[in-house]
Parts: sequence; C-alpha cells; structure tokens
Amino acid sequence: MNDFAVTMFASHLTLAVILFFLVNWIGSHAVDFGYASTTLFEQPNESIALNFFIRALSPSVFIILLSASTVSIGSPSLRLDIYRIAIYYYFVRVAVIFLLNRQRLISWPRFIGHASVGVAAAILVYHQLILPNRALIPNLDDAGNELWLAIFAFLYAVANKVPLPGGPGARRRNSFIEAHYKQSVRNFGTIIDRKIQDSLLRLIAYSILIYEDYARPPAVRTLEGWMFWKRQRTTGVMQVAGNSIFNDEESVEKGTDILIAAWNKHFDEEFVHSRVWSAIGEYNFDSDYITRVMEIMEILAMRVDPAFKTAYQSVYSE
Repeated sequence: MNDFAVTMFASHLTLAVILFFLVNWIGSHAVDFGYASTTLFEQPNESIALNFFIRALSPSVFIILLSASTVSIGSPSLRLDIYRIAIYYYFVRVAVIFLLNRQRLISWPRFIGHASVGVAAAILVYHQLILPNRALIPNLDDAGNELWLAIFAFLYAVANKVPLPGGPGARRRNSFIEAHYKQSVRNFGTIIDRKIQDSLLRLIAYSILIYEDYARPPAVRTLEGWMFWKRQRTTGVMQVAGNSIFNDEESVEKGTDILIAAWNKHFDEEFVHSRVWSAIGEYNFDSDYITRVMEIMEILAMRVDPAFKTAYQSVYSE
C-alpha cells in the first residue's frame, strides 16, 4: 500500500468516526420524534421512516456534503473513493457495539438491512452524482423535481405513521439482562450469596451489578483503570469509589458491604419501597440511577429468576 493509499484510508476512517459521532448526536436529539437508540431503557414510539433515514441514508448525505465542499475549495480529487466512508462507518458502529457489550440489544437483521442500503446508496450516489459532477441540489424550477419531492415527502409521512411492535425490543432487553445475570451468578454469586442472606437485598445487589456492568462495560473499565492521574475514581464491575484500583471481585466484595450497611441503616423505614429506594440511594443518590436499578429488579424477578418474585412483590405490597 503506497503513501497516498494509506493517507486516503486514514482520512476516510477518520471521517467515518466523525460521521459516527455526528449520527449519534443527531439521534440523541431525535428520540422524542421516534429514533430508537441502542439503550437498555428507552422505548420510544419508534418511527420507521426516521430510523431508516438516519441509519441508512446519513452516510450518503454526508459524502455529498463533503464532495460539494471539496469542489468548492478547488480540490475535487479528494472525492476519490469517498463512498468508502460509508463502509468504514458501519464497521466503526459494529466495533463500538461490541466494545460497549451492547450486541444483545441490537436487531441484527435490521442493522444488516440498514447497512446494506446505506453502502449501496453511497456507492450509487458516488457513481451517479459525485463523479459525474452533477448538481447535488435539486433545481426547484423544474416541475418534475417538485413532483418527486412531493412524493418523497408523502412516503416519509406515511411511513412515520406505521408503528413498530415493541415485542422484539423488549425480548432483546430481557435477554440482555438474563445473560448478564447468569454471568454475574457464575462470576460473583459465591461472594454475594455468602454475604447477603436477605432475598430482596440480594436482588438489589444483582440489579446494581447488572446496571453498572451495562453502564461501564469491560472496555470502559479498562480505560478507567489507566487514569492514574485521578486520585479517586470508581473501578471494578460494581464501580466502587476509592483511591486504589479494585478488580471486579474486590469491587463486588466492597460493593456488597456498602449495600449491607445501607440496608441496615434504613431498617426502620416505614415502607419496604422506601427502604429499597434509600438503600440504593446510599450507593448512588441520583434518582435516575435508582429508577433504572428498580426497573432491572422488576425484570429479574418477574421474567428471569422467579426465586426473586416474592421478594420483589413485597416492595409494592403495602
């Protein structure tokens, strides 16, 4: 591979990473409009059209804008093989999904469909619009263009009204939690079961462990371990704060001790729900954090491990 090819590869890969962050930023501001982000908790009223346009057509829009910019600055040669940005973009997205351990939350048939359309559209745009130097902005004085714009607007509006069933997303979420629970039992069950006899507190411990592992997957925890310049940080799978680095087993040991102390501290709470809320709040006082952990508690008890069902129901029995 010559120097020019290496430079182009690095440039296209860098632009693909920029596109990745740009699409994520756009998606984070479009959740209320039906964009389905890769998360364990958000369940928006998903829009078929919006998700298709953002996930499949954003690479084509991106390379069109880049190509127009290269022409405007007098460097049209920079457009060479610019469609490869789309290919690298989807590889970057897959790599991030696995780095963040979110693969169980992805509808892979849909992802492959969006990626296939996205790459095909980018190649088509490259050969039909970018290389021939055709005008990239429609001529609105042309009645034919106006008609096509109206047709596309109509199809987008119709597709936006077609609801997608929530079942597959819920099944992926439940599967994610079940897999992480089984992994937690294998790796840390001996520690948790030895320290905690109360079924409800054990349910809380596993739920916190699952949530922390979701929020800080192994790759992120490894990076945190390298931040030697931070005197105090949270480390390990249960994200325990301290001046030293804890491995996963040490963090579970210390994390369960924190939970036991919090559970005993709030022994006199009038309602079980208040005691659970307060105990989790001692671990992390953020209300969103407490809500997320309690959502995982429900899924664990009602859909994954029936042994926790009675303990979970006691939270709402008053």
